[in-house]
Amino acid sequence: MPKEETGNPARRRHMHTRTIECNGYLRDDGLWEVEARMRDTKPFSQSASRYREELKPGDPVHDIALRLAIDDSMTVREAQATMRATPYPTCIEVEPILQRLVGERIGNGWRKVVQNKLGRLESCTHLSELLGPAVTTLFQTMSQGKNPEGRDSLENQRVRTERPFFVGGCHSWRTDGPIVADMFPQFATKAAARD
Repeated sequence: MPKEETGNPARRRHMHTRTIECNGYLRDDGLWEVEARMRDTKPFSQSASRYREELKPGDPVHDIALRLAIDDSMTVREAQATMRATPYPTCIEVEPILQRLVGERIGNGWRKVVQNKLGRLESCTHLSELLGPAVTTLFQTMSQGKNPEGRDSLENQRVRTERPFFVGGCHSWRTDGPIVADMFPQFATKAAARD
């Protein structure tokens, strides 16, 4: 991995790498799908323990994946977890837990739904963390519509009568901001007065 300039003049030793990769898809059946994977590795060997064999540099401490499929209303239709590498054999017991999210709608209050449905001691912290980038990847996957090369492109969605899910979702897409006023004036609100 190439060194990156961070402006930190202190000498340091590389101790850990976490990579997260998410890929979004539009399925032939019309559902939106995301596959997300988290891998934790160390650049040094780790001795064998009573729960796992010795890990060589680059062997995964964690290799955890999930898959979510949602419909156009952002309702979870399928959910699956795969614990490929874990520090303890009991970690794989949480694989079925994502099934609890089937039927739930991603939107306002989603984090609370995840907290309530998965629980802290019944799930895996890393699996719960992976849901964050997975869901934001779903938003990016859906953002250009089902036909991004044609009529569903963002430019061509400007005449929508139903507010797109991303409007009101961040600073740039706030309803009182210039981007919404330009791209989706039908959903724009008057900017708040500044003191």
